[in-house]
Amino acid sequence: MGADPDRVIVATAVLALLVGAIYILFGLLRLGFVARFFAKPVLDGFIIGLGLFIAIGQLPKLVGIDKPDGNTVMIALRTVADLGSWQGATVLTGGVALAALFLLARFAPRLPGALIVAAAGIVAVQVLGLTDDGVEVVGDIPLGFDLVAWSGVDLDLVWDLVPGALAIVLVGFSQSVAIAKAYGAKGGYRVDANQEMIGYGMANVGAGLLQGFTVTGSLSKSAAAEEAGGRTPIVLVTTAILVVPTVLFAAGLFRDLPEPVLAAIVIHAVSGMLDPSGPRKLWRGHRNELILALGALLGVVLIGIPAGVLVGVGLSFALLIHRIDHPHVAELGRTGDGDYRDLLRDPSARRLPGVLIYRFDAPLVFANAETFADDVDAAVSTAQTAPHSVILDFSTISEVDTTGMASLVDLCRRLRTRGVGLIIADPTGPVWALMSANGVTDVIEEQNIHHTVERAVAAVERPPSAGGDRADAE
Repeated sequence: MGADPDRVIVATAVLALLVGAIYILFGLLRLGFVARFFAKPVLDGFIIGLGLFIAIGQLPKLVGIDKPDGNTVMIALRTVADLGSWQGATVLTGGVALAALFLLARFAPRLPGALIVAAAGIVAVQVLGLTDDGVEVVGDIPLGFDLVAWSGVDLDLVWDLVPGALAIVLVGFSQSVAIAKAYGAKGGYRVDANQEMIGYGMANVGAGLLQGFTVTGSLSKSAAAEEAGGRTPIVLVTTAILVVPTVLFAAGLFRDLPEPVLAAIVIHAVSGMLDPSGPRKLWRGHRNELILALGALLGVVLIGIPAGVLVGVGLSFALLIHRIDHPHVAELGRTGDGDYRDLLRDPSARRLPGVLIYRFDAPLVFANAETFADDVDAAVSTAQTAPHSVILDFSTISEVDTTGMASLVDLCRRLRTRGVGLIIADPTGPVWALMSANGVTDVIEEQNIHHTVERAVAAVERPPSAGGDRADAE
Protein backbone atom coordinates (compact mmCIF):
# COMPACT_ATOMS: atom_id res chain seq x y z
CA MET A 1 0.00 0.00 0.00
CA GLY A 2 2.96 2.26 0.52
CA ALA A 3 3.10 5.46 2.49
CA ASP A 4 0.67 7.45 0.29
CA PRO A 5 -1.79 8.97 2.81
CA ASP A 6 -4.58 9.22 0.24
CA ARG A 7 -4.17 5.53 -0.55
CA VAL A 8 -4.39 4.73 3.18
CA ILE A 9 -7.56 6.80 3.56
CA VAL A 10 -9.20 5.07 0.60
CA ALA A 11 -8.23 1.62 1.91
CA THR A 12 -9.64 2.52 5.32
CA ALA A 13 -12.90 3.64 3.70
CA VAL A 14 -13.11 0.44 1.64
CA LEU A 15 -12.56 -1.58 4.82
CA ALA A 16 -15.46 0.24 6.49
CA LEU A 17 -17.68 -0.45 3.49
CA LEU A 18 -16.74 -4.14 3.56
CA VAL A 19 -17.44 -4.38 7.27
CA GLY A 20 -20.81 -2.70 6.70
CA ALA A 21 -21.71 -5.07 3.87
CA ILE A 22 -20.77 -8.13 5.93
CA TYR A 23 -22.77 -6.90 8.92
CA ILE A 24 -25.86 -6.31 6.78
CA LEU A 25 -25.51 -9.70 5.07
CA PHE A 26 -25.12 -11.50 8.41
CA GLY A 27 -28.09 -9.61 9.84
CA LEU A 28 -30.32 -10.51 6.89
CA LEU A 29 -29.19 -14.14 7.22
CA ARG A 30 -30.21 -13.91 10.91
CA LEU A 31 -26.83 -14.93 12.24
CA GLY A 32 -27.29 -12.83 15.36
CA PHE A 33 -28.16 -16.02 17.26
CA VAL A 34 -24.54 -16.06 18.44
CA ALA A 35 -25.58 -13.39 20.92
CA ARG A 36 -27.58 -16.02 22.79
CA PHE A 37 -24.34 -17.44 24.12
CA PHE A 38 -23.82 -14.40 26.34
CA ALA A 39 -25.20 -15.56 29.67
CA LYS A 40 -26.23 -12.84 32.13
CA PRO A 41 -23.31 -13.57 34.52
CA VAL A 42 -20.95 -13.18 31.54
CA LEU A 43 -22.52 -9.80 30.78
CA ASP A 44 -22.26 -8.73 34.42
CA GLY A 45 -18.56 -9.55 34.56
CA PHE A 46 -17.89 -8.25 31.05
CA ILE A 47 -19.47 -4.87 31.71
CA ILE A 48 -17.57 -4.41 35.00
CA GLY A 49 -14.37 -5.41 33.24
CA LEU A 50 -15.06 -2.94 30.43
CA GLY A 51 -15.76 -0.20 32.96
CA LEU A 52 -12.43 -0.87 34.65
CA PHE A 53 -10.70 -1.13 31.26
CA ILE A 54 -11.92 2.32 30.21
CA ALA A 55 -11.66 4.06 33.58
CA ILE A 56 -8.12 2.87 34.30
CA GLY A 57 -7.14 3.62 30.71
CA GLN A 58 -8.04 7.27 31.42
CA LEU A 59 -6.01 7.51 34.64
CA PRO A 60 -2.75 8.54 32.93
CA LYS A 61 -4.54 11.50 31.30
CA LEU A 62 -6.03 12.37 34.67
CA VAL A 63 -2.59 12.68 36.28
CA GLY A 64 -0.62 14.00 33.29
CA ILE A 65 1.66 11.11 32.30
CA ASP A 66 2.10 9.00 29.18
CA LYS A 67 -0.06 5.89 29.15
CA PRO A 68 2.04 2.89 30.28
CA ASP A 69 2.17 -0.30 28.27
CA GLY A 70 0.42 -3.45 29.38
CA ASN A 71 -3.02 -4.68 30.34
CA THR A 72 -5.46 -2.86 32.58
CA VAL A 73 -3.87 -4.13 35.79
CA MET A 74 -0.36 -3.17 34.65
CA ILE A 75 -1.55 0.28 33.58
CA ALA A 76 -3.02 0.85 37.04
CA LEU A 77 0.10 -0.41 38.84
CA ARG A 78 2.53 1.51 36.62
CA THR A 79 0.48 4.70 36.87
CA VAL A 80 0.61 4.53 40.66
CA ALA A 81 4.29 3.58 40.62
CA ASP A 82 5.06 6.64 38.48
CA LEU A 83 3.73 8.93 41.20
CA GLY A 84 6.78 11.17 41.00
CA SER A 85 5.93 12.11 37.40
CA TRP A 86 2.38 13.20 38.10
CA GLN A 87 1.66 16.80 37.08
CA GLY A 88 0.23 18.71 40.03
CA ALA A 89 -1.89 21.11 37.97
CA THR A 90 -3.20 18.24 35.86
CA VAL A 91 -4.12 16.16 38.91
CA LEU A 92 -5.87 19.16 40.47
CA THR A 93 -7.77 19.95 37.27
CA GLY A 94 -8.87 16.35 36.76
CA GLY A 95 -9.71 15.86 40.43
CA VAL A 96 -11.85 18.98 40.59
CA ALA A 97 -13.63 18.00 37.38
CA LEU A 98 -14.30 14.48 38.63
CA ALA A 99 -15.57 15.73 41.99
CA ALA A 100 -17.80 18.27 40.25
CA LEU A 101 -19.30 15.58 38.04
CA PHE A 102 -20.19 13.36 40.99
CA LEU A 103 -21.59 16.30 42.97
CA LEU A 104 -23.72 17.47 40.06
CA ALA A 105 -25.00 13.91 39.53
CA ARG A 106 -25.84 13.67 43.23
CA PHE A 107 -27.44 17.06 43.88
CA ALA A 108 -28.50 18.29 40.43
CA PRO A 109 -29.04 15.18 38.31
CA ARG A 110 -31.16 16.98 35.70
CA LEU A 111 -28.36 19.35 34.74
CA PRO A 112 -26.00 18.32 31.89
CA GLY A 113 -23.03 17.78 34.17
CA ALA A 114 -20.57 16.70 31.46
CA LEU A 115 -21.35 19.76 29.32
CA ILE A 116 -21.06 22.11 32.29
CA VAL A 117 -17.72 20.66 33.40
CA ALA A 118 -16.34 20.66 29.84
CA ALA A 119 -17.31 24.32 29.38
CA ALA A 120 -15.82 25.22 32.77
CA GLY A 121 -12.59 23.45 31.83
CA ILE A 122 -12.28 25.39 28.57
CA VAL A 123 -12.90 28.68 30.40
CA ALA A 124 -10.36 27.73 33.09
CA VAL A 125 -7.68 27.14 30.45
CA GLN A 126 -8.31 30.53 28.88
CA VAL A 127 -8.61 32.47 32.16
CA LEU A 128 -6.07 30.71 34.35
CA GLY A 129 -3.55 29.77 31.67
CA LEU A 130 -3.48 26.14 32.73
CA THR A 131 -1.38 25.15 29.71
CA ASP A 132 1.49 27.15 31.20
CA ASP A 133 1.35 24.81 34.19
CA GLY A 134 1.64 21.73 32.03
CA VAL A 135 -2.02 20.84 31.59
CA GLU A 136 -2.50 19.17 28.20
CA VAL A 137 -5.43 20.22 26.01
CA VAL A 138 -7.14 18.53 23.08
CA GLY A 139 -5.48 20.90 20.61
CA ASP A 140 -6.42 21.91 17.07
CA ILE A 141 -9.28 20.00 15.46
CA PRO A 142 -9.67 20.30 11.66
CA LEU A 143 -12.97 21.73 10.43
CA GLY A 144 -15.16 20.22 7.72
CA PHE A 145 -14.76 17.16 5.51
CA ASP A 146 -11.75 16.69 3.25
CA LEU A 147 -12.53 13.76 0.96
CA VAL A 148 -9.85 12.30 -1.31
CA ALA A 149 -10.30 10.76 -4.76
CA TRP A 150 -11.46 7.15 -4.87
CA SER A 151 -8.52 6.15 -7.01
CA GLY A 152 -6.68 2.89 -6.81
CA VAL A 153 -9.67 0.83 -5.66
CA ASP A 154 -9.51 -2.56 -7.37
CA LEU A 155 -10.51 -6.15 -6.69
CA ASP A 156 -7.06 -7.02 -5.34
CA LEU A 157 -7.38 -4.33 -2.67
CA VAL A 158 -10.90 -5.45 -1.75
CA TRP A 159 -9.87 -9.12 -1.57
CA ASP A 160 -6.88 -8.31 0.63
CA LEU A 161 -9.16 -6.48 3.08
CA VAL A 162 -11.81 -9.23 3.38
CA PRO A 163 -10.05 -11.25 6.14
CA GLY A 164 -9.53 -8.12 8.22
CA ALA A 165 -13.17 -7.10 7.68
CA LEU A 166 -14.38 -10.50 8.89
CA ALA A 167 -12.17 -10.28 11.97
CA ILE A 168 -13.50 -6.79 12.75
CA VAL A 169 -17.09 -8.01 12.41
CA LEU A 170 -16.55 -11.02 14.67
CA VAL A 171 -14.69 -9.13 17.39
CA GLY A 172 -16.67 -5.91 17.04
CA PHE A 173 -20.03 -7.63 17.14
CA SER A 174 -19.04 -9.77 20.10
CA GLN A 175 -18.16 -6.81 22.29
CA SER A 176 -20.85 -4.51 20.88
CA VAL A 177 -23.72 -6.93 21.39
CA ALA A 178 -22.39 -7.71 24.87
CA ILE A 179 -22.62 -4.00 25.67
CA ALA A 180 -26.08 -3.77 24.09
CA LYS A 181 -27.37 -6.80 26.01
CA ALA A 182 -25.90 -5.45 29.26
CA TYR A 183 -27.78 -2.18 28.81
CA GLY A 184 -30.85 -4.16 27.75
CA ALA A 185 -30.72 -6.17 30.96
CA LYS A 186 -30.25 -2.97 32.94
CA GLY A 187 -33.09 -1.13 31.21
CA GLY A 188 -35.45 -4.09 30.91
CA TYR A 189 -35.73 -4.20 27.13
CA ARG A 190 -34.98 -6.84 24.50
CA VAL A 191 -32.03 -6.60 22.11
CA ASP A 192 -32.60 -7.95 18.58
CA ALA A 193 -29.11 -9.11 17.63
CA ASN A 194 -30.00 -9.36 13.92
CA GLN A 195 -31.27 -5.79 13.91
CA GLU A 196 -28.12 -4.74 15.76
CA MET A 197 -26.04 -6.28 12.97
CA ILE A 198 -27.96 -4.37 10.32
CA GLY A 199 -27.60 -1.18 12.35
CA TYR A 200 -23.84 -1.63 12.68
CA GLY A 201 -23.73 -2.39 8.97
CA MET A 202 -25.51 0.82 7.98
CA ALA A 203 -23.29 2.82 10.34
CA ASN A 204 -20.16 1.36 8.72
CA VAL A 205 -21.47 1.98 5.22
CA GLY A 206 -22.07 5.61 6.19
CA ALA A 207 -18.60 5.86 7.68
CA GLY A 208 -17.07 4.31 4.59
CA LEU A 209 -18.85 6.66 2.20
CA LEU A 210 -17.49 9.59 4.21
CA GLN A 211 -14.04 7.93 4.21
CA GLY A 212 -14.03 7.28 7.91
CA PHE A 213 -12.96 4.39 10.11
CA THR A 214 -14.97 1.27 10.88
CA VAL A 215 -17.34 1.84 13.76
CA THR A 216 -18.86 -0.36 16.44
CA GLY A 217 -20.56 -0.08 19.82
CA SER A 218 -18.74 1.85 22.52
CA LEU A 219 -19.18 1.43 26.26
CA SER A 220 -17.78 4.87 27.08
CA LYS A 221 -20.06 6.63 24.61
CA SER A 222 -23.06 4.54 25.64
CA ALA A 223 -22.36 5.35 29.27
CA ALA A 224 -21.93 9.04 28.46
CA ALA A 225 -25.23 9.07 26.57
CA GLU A 226 -27.04 7.36 29.43
CA GLU A 227 -25.44 9.69 31.96
CA ALA A 228 -26.70 12.65 29.91
CA GLY A 229 -30.25 11.28 30.09
CA GLY A 230 -30.42 9.43 26.77
CA ARG A 231 -33.02 6.67 26.94
CA THR A 232 -34.44 6.34 23.40
CA PRO A 233 -33.12 6.28 19.80
CA ILE A 234 -33.90 9.98 19.55
CA VAL A 235 -30.57 10.59 21.30
CA LEU A 236 -28.83 9.20 18.19
CA VAL A 237 -30.81 11.53 15.91
CA THR A 238 -30.03 14.52 18.12
CA THR A 239 -26.34 13.61 18.26
CA ALA A 240 -26.14 13.23 14.47
CA ILE A 241 -27.86 16.57 13.93
CA LEU A 242 -25.43 18.29 16.31
CA VAL A 243 -22.30 16.53 15.07
CA VAL A 244 -22.57 17.85 11.50
CA PRO A 245 -22.56 21.60 12.34
CA THR A 246 -19.93 20.92 15.03
CA VAL A 247 -17.61 19.28 12.50
CA LEU A 248 -18.27 22.03 9.97
CA PHE A 249 -18.16 25.08 12.19
CA ALA A 250 -17.66 24.51 15.92
CA ALA A 251 -14.87 21.96 16.33
CA GLY A 252 -12.44 24.73 17.21
CA LEU A 253 -14.38 25.45 20.41
CA PHE A 254 -12.95 22.27 21.90
CA ARG A 255 -9.32 23.17 21.20
CA ASP A 256 -8.79 24.27 24.81
CA LEU A 257 -10.64 21.38 26.45
CA PRO A 258 -8.22 20.00 29.09
CA GLU A 259 -7.31 16.34 28.66
CA PRO A 260 -7.78 15.62 32.39
CA VAL A 261 -11.30 17.06 32.22
CA LEU A 262 -12.07 14.85 29.25
CA ALA A 263 -10.68 11.87 31.17
CA ALA A 264 -12.81 12.78 34.19
CA ILE A 265 -15.94 12.89 32.02
CA VAL A 266 -15.22 9.41 30.65
CA ILE A 267 -14.41 7.97 34.09
CA HIS A 268 -17.60 9.39 35.55
CA ALA A 269 -19.63 8.10 32.61
CA VAL A 270 -18.47 4.50 33.12
CA SER A 271 -18.55 4.60 36.93
CA GLY A 272 -22.17 3.48 36.90
CA MET A 273 -21.13 0.26 35.19
CA LEU A 274 -18.89 -0.75 38.12
CA ASP A 275 -21.83 -2.26 39.98
CA PRO A 276 -20.84 -5.30 42.06
CA SER A 277 -24.43 -6.24 42.96
CA GLY A 278 -24.67 -8.87 40.19
CA PRO A 279 -21.54 -10.82 41.21
CA ARG A 280 -22.49 -10.38 44.87
CA LYS A 281 -25.84 -12.12 44.24
CA LEU A 282 -24.04 -14.91 42.41
CA TRP A 283 -21.71 -15.36 45.38
CA ARG A 284 -24.70 -15.87 47.64
CA GLY A 285 -26.58 -18.35 45.48
CA HIS A 286 -24.90 -19.35 42.21
CA ARG A 287 -21.17 -19.69 42.72
CA ASN A 288 -20.71 -21.74 39.57
CA GLU A 289 -22.06 -18.83 37.56
CA LEU A 290 -19.84 -16.44 39.51
CA ILE A 291 -16.95 -18.14 37.71
CA LEU A 292 -18.46 -16.94 34.42
CA ALA A 293 -18.62 -13.35 35.64
CA LEU A 294 -15.09 -13.40 37.04
CA GLY A 295 -13.77 -15.09 33.90
CA ALA A 296 -15.20 -12.40 31.64
CA LEU A 297 -14.03 -9.63 33.99
CA LEU A 298 -10.49 -10.98 34.32
CA GLY A 299 -10.31 -11.69 30.60
CA VAL A 300 -10.96 -8.01 29.88
CA VAL A 301 -8.62 -6.52 32.48
CA LEU A 302 -5.78 -9.04 32.09
CA ILE A 303 -5.81 -9.59 28.33
CA GLY A 304 -8.27 -7.36 26.52
CA ILE A 305 -11.85 -6.89 25.38
CA PRO A 306 -11.98 -9.71 22.79
CA ALA A 307 -10.43 -12.07 25.34
CA GLY A 308 -13.12 -11.16 27.86
CA VAL A 309 -15.78 -12.09 25.33
CA LEU A 310 -14.08 -15.35 24.37
CA VAL A 311 -13.36 -16.36 27.96
CA GLY A 312 -16.95 -15.63 29.00
CA VAL A 313 -18.48 -17.56 26.12
CA GLY A 314 -16.03 -20.44 26.58
CA LEU A 315 -16.87 -20.70 30.27
CA SER A 316 -20.58 -20.55 29.40
CA PHE A 317 -20.18 -23.61 27.20
CA ALA A 318 -18.12 -25.35 29.88
CA LEU A 319 -20.81 -24.71 32.50
CA LEU A 320 -23.52 -25.89 30.08
CA ILE A 321 -21.64 -29.13 29.44
CA HIS A 322 -21.06 -29.58 33.18
CA ARG A 323 -24.78 -29.15 33.87
CA ILE A 324 -25.70 -31.65 31.17
CA ASP A 325 -23.10 -34.07 32.47
CA HIS A 326 -24.17 -33.60 36.10
CA PRO A 327 -27.93 -32.98 35.98
CA HIS A 328 -30.31 -32.91 38.88
CA VAL A 329 -31.96 -36.28 39.45
CA ALA A 330 -34.76 -37.18 41.80
CA GLU A 331 -36.43 -40.24 43.24
CA LEU A 332 -40.16 -39.62 43.41
CA GLY A 333 -42.68 -40.75 45.99
CA ARG A 334 -46.46 -40.51 46.28
CA THR A 335 -48.05 -37.88 48.49
CA GLY A 336 -51.34 -38.19 50.31
CA ASP A 337 -53.22 -36.36 47.56
CA GLY A 338 -51.88 -38.68 44.86
CA ASP A 339 -49.17 -36.42 43.42
CA TYR A 340 -45.63 -37.64 42.81
CA ARG A 341 -42.90 -35.45 44.31
CA ASP A 342 -39.16 -35.45 44.98
CA LEU A 343 -38.61 -37.44 48.17
CA LEU A 344 -35.87 -35.06 49.29
CA ARG A 345 -38.04 -31.94 48.87
CA ASP A 346 -41.44 -33.15 50.08
CA PRO A 347 -41.44 -34.96 53.45
CA SER A 348 -45.00 -36.15 52.85
CA ALA A 349 -43.98 -38.19 49.79
CA ARG A 350 -43.57 -41.93 50.34
CA ARG A 351 -41.85 -44.64 48.29
CA LEU A 352 -44.05 -47.23 46.68
CA PRO A 353 -43.27 -50.80 47.74
CA GLY A 354 -41.27 -52.54 45.05
CA VAL A 355 -41.32 -49.52 42.70
CA LEU A 356 -38.50 -47.04 42.01
CA ILE A 357 -39.69 -43.83 40.32
CA TYR A 358 -36.73 -41.95 38.87
CA ARG A 359 -36.62 -38.53 37.19
CA PHE A 360 -33.68 -37.23 35.13
CA ASP A 361 -33.80 -33.44 34.72
CA ALA A 362 -31.80 -33.00 31.50
CA PRO A 363 -31.67 -34.04 27.86
CA LEU A 364 -30.48 -37.63 27.57
CA VAL A 365 -27.49 -37.21 25.26
CA PHE A 366 -23.96 -38.46 24.73
CA ALA A 367 -22.55 -36.25 27.50
CA ASN A 368 -24.63 -37.88 30.24
CA ALA A 369 -26.00 -41.13 28.83
CA GLU A 370 -23.54 -43.29 30.74
CA THR A 371 -24.11 -41.30 33.93
CA PHE A 372 -27.86 -41.80 33.54
CA ALA A 373 -27.67 -45.57 33.14
CA ASP A 374 -25.15 -46.02 35.93
CA ASP A 375 -27.19 -43.83 38.28
CA VAL A 376 -30.40 -45.78 37.70
CA ASP A 377 -28.53 -49.05 38.12
CA ALA A 378 -26.98 -47.80 41.37
CA ALA A 379 -30.36 -46.62 42.66
CA VAL A 380 -31.80 -50.10 42.06
CA SER A 381 -28.83 -51.76 43.77
CA THR A 382 -28.93 -49.53 46.85
CA ALA A 383 -32.72 -49.45 47.32
CA GLN A 384 -33.82 -50.50 50.80
CA THR A 385 -36.29 -52.94 49.25
CA ALA A 386 -35.32 -54.50 45.93
CA PRO A 387 -37.73 -53.04 43.32
CA HIS A 388 -39.53 -55.19 40.79
CA SER A 389 -40.22 -52.16 38.55
CA VAL A 390 -38.41 -48.95 37.62
CA ILE A 391 -40.53 -46.08 36.31
CA LEU A 392 -38.59 -43.41 34.44
CA ASP A 393 -40.36 -40.04 34.52
CA PHE A 394 -39.45 -38.66 31.07
CA SER A 395 -41.40 -35.40 31.46
CA THR A 396 -38.18 -33.40 31.96
CA ILE A 397 -36.22 -35.08 29.17
CA SER A 398 -36.61 -32.81 26.14
CA GLU A 399 -34.26 -34.68 23.82
CA VAL A 400 -32.71 -38.11 23.38
CA ASP A 401 -29.85 -38.68 20.94
CA THR A 402 -28.61 -42.00 19.56
CA THR A 403 -26.15 -42.45 22.43
CA GLY A 404 -28.93 -41.81 24.94
CA MET A 405 -31.23 -44.31 23.21
CA ALA A 406 -28.49 -46.94 23.16
CA SER A 407 -27.91 -46.36 26.86
CA LEU A 408 -31.64 -46.70 27.54
CA VAL A 409 -31.85 -50.00 25.63
CA ASP A 410 -28.78 -51.34 27.45
CA LEU A 411 -30.29 -50.32 30.80
CA CYS A 412 -33.56 -52.05 29.96
CA ARG A 413 -31.78 -55.30 29.14
CA ARG A 414 -29.56 -55.14 32.24
CA LEU A 415 -32.57 -54.61 34.50
CA ARG A 416 -34.46 -57.49 32.92
CA THR A 417 -31.59 -59.87 33.65
CA ARG A 418 -32.13 -58.93 37.31
CA GLY A 419 -35.89 -59.44 37.11
CA VAL A 420 -36.69 -55.70 37.12
CA GLY A 421 -39.12 -54.23 34.60
CA LEU A 422 -38.49 -50.84 32.99
CA ILE A 423 -41.40 -48.49 32.38
CA ILE A 424 -41.34 -45.02 30.80
CA ALA A 425 -43.83 -42.33 31.84
CA ASP A 426 -44.76 -39.07 30.09
CA PRO A 427 -42.28 -38.90 27.19
CA THR A 428 -42.70 -35.79 25.03
CA GLY A 429 -43.96 -36.18 21.49
CA PRO A 430 -40.57 -35.69 19.80
CA VAL A 431 -38.84 -38.06 22.23
CA TRP A 432 -41.53 -40.70 21.71
CA ALA A 433 -41.22 -40.32 17.92
CA LEU A 434 -37.44 -40.71 18.01
CA MET A 435 -37.58 -43.77 20.24
CA SER A 436 -40.24 -45.32 18.03
CA ALA A 437 -38.34 -44.60 14.81
CA ASN A 438 -35.14 -46.10 16.23
CA GLY A 439 -36.68 -49.28 17.61
CA VAL A 440 -36.31 -48.36 21.29
CA THR A 441 -40.03 -48.90 21.89
CA ASP A 442 -39.73 -52.38 20.45
CA VAL A 443 -37.19 -53.29 23.12
CA ILE A 444 -39.00 -51.58 25.99
CA GLU A 445 -42.39 -52.67 24.55
CA GLU A 446 -45.21 -50.21 24.04
CA GLN A 447 -47.31 -51.52 26.91
CA ASN A 448 -44.53 -50.27 29.19
CA ILE A 449 -44.83 -46.67 27.95
CA HIS A 450 -47.51 -44.48 29.56
CA HIS A 451 -48.75 -40.92 29.30
CA THR A 452 -48.32 -40.08 32.99
CA VAL A 453 -46.56 -41.32 36.10
CA GLU A 454 -49.97 -42.01 37.64
CA ARG A 455 -50.90 -44.37 34.78
CA ALA A 456 -47.50 -46.04 34.93
CA VAL A 457 -47.96 -46.70 38.66
CA ALA A 458 -51.48 -47.96 38.05
CA ALA A 459 -50.12 -50.33 35.41
CA VAL A 460 -47.58 -51.70 37.88
CA GLU A 461 -50.02 -52.01 40.76
CA ARG A 462 -52.84 -53.38 38.61
CA PRO A 463 -51.50 -54.50 35.23
CA PRO A 464 -53.94 -53.89 32.38
CA SER A 465 -55.30 -56.89 30.52
CA ALA A 466 -53.96 -55.68 27.18
CA GLY A 467 -51.67 -52.90 25.97
CA GLY A 468 -50.45 -49.67 27.47
CA ASP A 469 -52.03 -46.29 26.96
CA ARG A 470 -49.63 -45.38 24.13
CA ALA A 471 -50.93 -48.30 22.17
CA ASP A 472 -54.52 -47.57 23.23
CA ALA A 473 -54.10 -43.93 22.15
CA GLU A 474 -53.02 -45.07 18.72
